[in-house]
Amino acid sequence: MKRRTFIKLSAISAAGMVLPVQLQGHAAVKPLLKPKTLITPNADFYILQIGNPVALDAKTWRMGITGLIEKQMTLQFADITAMEAVKAMRTLKCIGDPIGTEQMSNANWKGVRLRDLLEKVEPKPEAKVVVFRCADGYHTAIPLEDAMREETLLAYEMNGVPLPTEHGFPIRLLNPGHYGTKNPKWIVNIQLAAAHESYWEKRGWDPIANVKLATMIGTPNDGEEITGGKVYTVSGAAFDAGNHGGIKKVEVSVDYGQTWEEAKIWAQDTPLAWVLWKWDWHVPEEEDPVEIYARATANSGLIQDEIGIEADPVGATPYHMIDARIVEP
Repeated sequence: MKRRTFIKLSAISAAGMVLPVQLQGHAAVKPLLKPKTLITPNADFYILQIGNPVALDAKTWRMGITGLIEKQMTLQFADITAMEAVKAMRTLKCIGDPIGTEQMSNANWKGVRLRDLLEKVEPKPEAKVVVFRCADGYHTAIPLEDAMREETLLAYEMNGVPLPTEHGFPIRLLNPGHYGTKNPKWIVNIQLAAAHESYWEKRGWDPIANVKLATMIGTPNDGEEITGGKVYTVSGAAFDAGNHGGIKKVEVSVDYGQTWEEAKIWAQDTPLAWVLWKWDWHVPEEEDPVEIYARATANSGLIQDEIGIEADPVGATPYHMIDARIVEP
């Protein structure tokens, strides 16, 4: 009897990265892992925005810094790239991403510290938030104290190349610990203000948008048939954006959560990037439907639970579950 009575959340691709079903045979095969690399190629990195991507010309692009500041400033792209550069690996995740889908990706970025710009314009004491206005009409705000963090960046390169148009060329924000709603693209104006109601906040979404502890099963696919009597590698990713100290461990269950087996974390960087995990399952020989669960434990001690908040409007928290079927060799 299945313990799960709420909606089944399937692993689907939002970025076109679909791997073939793992084939089981008599010969040893290299396990298929998903994600298969720590860094997501730009072409596979998830894309989401309120409209179509905006193509901007770096030669004519200008970004003003306005509002509650002592010194107004207008910057060209060359002004940004002439500043001290910072390189960092960061994972981005969509706030509306149902558990287990692929609106979560990881890249190496290059950019500048936002605080280096804000210190130049000298925020006034009444300034409490930093507002980002974008070429597609999107706008959002983050607290000034978050903007002044060393880890908060204005990025202009992604995986060693200039930001692709669909990822915010020429400048986007990387705001660690927060969903994509607080990492805007195609920025054309930065405004310091006392308060601001952002685009998604007006529509009822979480104004803070802290990333919740999340685990994704990449293999097997939902509904996949798995050959009994073999070893099958269950794999996936886990992420907490550093909000709970990073991922301590990932566990897998194939008996409706009665027992859990610890997976191996085989790729990781800092808590601001996801971890990739795998677990070799010695599949029973008997034909049988099976539910595979995965959950993460953070360094803070927080453990994902079976029942959690759904995505709308604050981000999803329950652990990922998929259906599969064991079949005879």
